[in-house]
Amino acid sequence: MKENKKNRKEEGYISFDPEELKNATQEGDPNDEAYELLWEATCVSSHVKDADKECGHTDIDNVYPTTAEEVDRMEELINKAEAALKEPNSEFNSRVAELRAIVEWSRKRHWKLNWRVIVGVLLSVFILQMCVDNKQGDVKKAEDKLEQVKNWQEEPLNKLNLDSLKEQPFVICDNPFASLKVWYDREQRNVAHDYHTAVASIAYNEENLKNPDINNTLEDFYKDQIKSNKKKMKESYKRFEKLQKADFKDVQEMALEEVEGLVDQKASDANFVKFWNLFFLLLIPVYIFAARPRGYTISRHRREADNLGTVEKIGLWLSGGLLTAGMGIGFVNIVTKWSDGSTTSEDDGTGPARLAIKLGLFVAAALVFCAVSCFLMLYATIVGLIRNYDWTNIKNKAVAAGAAAKEQYNKR
Repeated sequence: MKENKKNRKEEGYISFDPEELKNATQEGDPNDEAYELLWEATCVSSHVKDADKECGHTDIDNVYPTTAEEVDRMEELINKAEAALKEPNSEFNSRVAELRAIVEWSRKRHWKLNWRVIVGVLLSVFILQMCVDNKQGDVKKAEDKLEQVKNWQEEPLNKLNLDSLKEQPFVICDNPFASLKVWYDREQRNVAHDYHTAVASIAYNEENLKNPDINNTLEDFYKDQIKSNKKKMKESYKRFEKLQKADFKDVQEMALEEVEGLVDQKASDANFVKFWNLFFLLLIPVYIFAARPRGYTISRHRREADNLGTVEKIGLWLSGGLLTAGMGIGFVNIVTKWSDGSTTSEDDGTGPARLAIKLGLFVAAALVFCAVSCFLMLYATIVGLIRNYDWTNIKNKAVAAGAAAKEQYNKR
């Protein structure tokens, strides 16, 4: 019952129609002025249009004041109405009690938490933490590769000829830093591949430029391609020559430069994910702090709350749909009945694919739920901090402190 009452107040509802107060005012009635003042009290909200007020009509949703000043005005009119009452009236007293409850409720702070959003952000933090652990694993692997390069043993370099590597494929190694031989061989082949690819591209584009029917756009495109590939060709040739002239120490330094860049990249990726993980973890208490508006600010932004509620519903609908689709995917088994009456069941071969799709839908459902929750919490936190708290005093103190510090600095 208490919860229902709270929800009713939160939406701006009262148990009577405000128009009853206006209709209760009758000429010659000793309580006419009191009812008129009480009617005025229900119209203090800026949501009430002047035209509606003149017609004696106001929406029941608009009874709640939207600013602290309107709360004071409403309380003032209620006090005047009570003072103007000439004859005792239980119905009037009941209306006054409800309107005073609105004033009291409007002055207090009220929790406006969305537990689904908090759960979604907590799930996001959990997923991000797993990503952090994974990224830290990548950093550790990169650091291990760095140690491998530092511990390389000197050995003869197998120097290859640039022309002999023509039309050789690009080399991809799981760990090119395993040894000096592996890294050096891979580097020669890949640099040569880049060189010969650039040479072939230049020849191709130069041949296209000979076409007499070529238009200006294509001509500019082919020229740009030639210019870009000539630069790539020169850089690749220079790199290959450097590899040919290098000794063990030079090669190790080149490999160290590459692997140190890999370590920095992996560390940067890990720090990026760690930042967002910490950000959303700290956002939760800030959101809770920001989600305590005074009563009069709640009715002021109902339309926005409805729009955010729509975003949440769409997100939950999409997430629920993906989850349901994933749960609906079963496994197809081939059932064989033998002559002795026994049966055997075996997968039809699509089990792994179905399992992958099933897991993919579950992951997509979780990501949609998390993304919507993070957006709603971030938006609600920013808006709540701006609207629900007065930062003027803090701003003035900060400005004054800055001015004082500047004055002290100038005196030096």
